[in-house]
Amino acid sequence: MRKIIQTFFIFHFSLFIFHSASAQHFSSKIKTSAMEMSRALISKKSSVFLQFMHPSMVKLAGGKVQLSAITDSALTVFEQFGGKISKINYGNPSEVVEYKKTMQSVLPQSTFLTSPLGNVELSSSLIAISTDKGANWTFIDTNLFGIDKIKSVMPDISPLLVIPKAAPPKFLMKE
Repeated sequence: MRKIIQTFFIFHFSLFIFHSASAQHFSSKIKTSAMEMSRALISKKSSVFLQFMHPSMVKLAGGKVQLSAITDSALTVFEQFGGKISKINYGNPSEVVEYKKTMQSVLPQSTFLTSPLGNVELSSSLIAISTDKGANWTFIDTNLFGIDKIKSVMPDISPLLVIPKAAPPKFLMKE
């Protein structure tokens, strides 16, 4: 009986370790992909940036050419007024859920903008989606499109995802 209990314990402990390692791997992969996306945005490499946007959102925005032009124009105008994206930080992704042949998670994002008038912190959530068992991840910014619009275009968003309401921007005036 003691041997059975030991075997049972070892088996379940091994499953726990495997699950924890797998979850950690996905968490690292999601954050790494998000950081690659933000580096592409900050360095104005819109073709690389758009590779990380979920295809349904690219389509919603009018396609890659249209979205690339919008992104480049917005950054150029912002910079002409002395602004820039100073950094983008990411929190820890939520638990990865499998839903309709995809893996999904929510990733907190903080974007810091600087301008001659002051600094702004924008907090948002990204929905991370993988269609290839976690090898590659694409993202949907819930502030950019709004969760209702996202769900109307993409009904395959898991109902298990907890997507926080957008926080208002934090603005710090320069003296």
